Amino acid sequence: MAPTTDSAQRIQELKQFDEAKTGVKGLVDSGITSIPSIFINPPEVLETLKPSRYTGAEIPTIDLTGVNIPGHREKIVDQIKSAASTVGFFQVINHGVPLEAFDSAIAAVGAFHELPGEVKAPLYKRGVEGVSLKSNQDLFHSKAAYWRDTLMVQFDPKPADPKEIPEVCREQVLEYHRQTLPVAELLLGLLSEGLGLSTGRLKELTLIGGQTFVGNYYPYCPQPDLTIGFRSHTDPGVLTLLIQDDMGGLQVKYKEGWVDLKPVPGAIVINIGDLLQIVSNEEYKSVNHRVLAQSSPEPRISIATFYNPGAVEDVYGPLPELISPEKPALYREFTCKEYFTKFFTKEVDSTSQPNHFRK
Repeated sequence: MAPTTDSAQRIQELKQFDEAKTGVKGLVDSGITSIPSIFINPPEVLETLKPSRYTGAEIPTIDLTGVNIPGHREKIVDQIKSAASTVGFFQVINHGVPLEAFDSAIAAVGAFHELPGEVKAPLYKRGVEGVSLKSNQDLFHSKAAYWRDTLMVQFDPKPADPKEIPEVCREQVLEYHRQTLPVAELLLGLLSEGLGLSTGRLKELTLIGGQTFVGNYYPYCPQPDLTIGFRSHTDPGVLTLLIQDDMGGLQVKYKEGWVDLKPVPGAIVINIGDLLQIVSNEEYKSVNHRVLAQSSPEPRISIATFYNPGAVEDVYGPLPELISPEKPALYREFTCKEYFTKFFTKEVDSTSQPNHFRK
């Protein structure tokens, strides 16, 4: 059956946006006063943008001071376990990374995105290898586009050549990654202990051998009530570490509403990914989250590092230690390659990735 005029026009608009290679920032720089139709979300999404009755109190902030001191460590493990098994999100402070590293990385990511479009265009591509500029990873799979551009740098298992990272942010991106990797390793150990396992059990699975840095830029949106900065989704990997500026806009699904995850100076936001939910046999929860479009003239900038397995042929499923007659395995086994192939061929949305691998 031939596509309708509307669908044919939409495909043409998607191609025009993609082929311009300037992303959402390019639209803003062109002086638009209304958003293109491809960004207008369906009514059922827009209806949820109304203020929630829930507050940010449900997202805990956990102090890592004394994490290596007996007695203190057990309390921190309990706090992390509680957050990971209920809300799926928490923030950590006193993690050892200096605030200057955050501030300089945020500023550098902003400087990159504010370069002229023709300077950034050579980095614009759909693949995930190396260094790339992206806007709407699932552009041709989704019902509506979202209002965000992203600088992506692959660190492991196939690290990008540092010379490929734009000079305007190269030093800051490399330093940020160097500073925050030990935090991810520490948290993986604490999460492992929270499952009643040894500190190194999850690390043995090479669960964070793959590391991807993303510098997100949410520019001013002339019609924030018609679109979204990034739609509701769960992260497919193991663990995500995120820092954000003070603009706000990140929301976490809680019960039947949405909770604003308000920025805490110097804090790192941690969330559980789908793969850790599977490996933990749902002891830990991966939950939906989203970012609202910015009505402020100032952009929102965030930096996320996604930690994933490093070997595509490795096999994953619920850990044998967490399976019992009372709680049998909830998921089948699969290779890392199969898992992420599924993720990259579907829309980034609230359809949970783990559901595709349930028994």
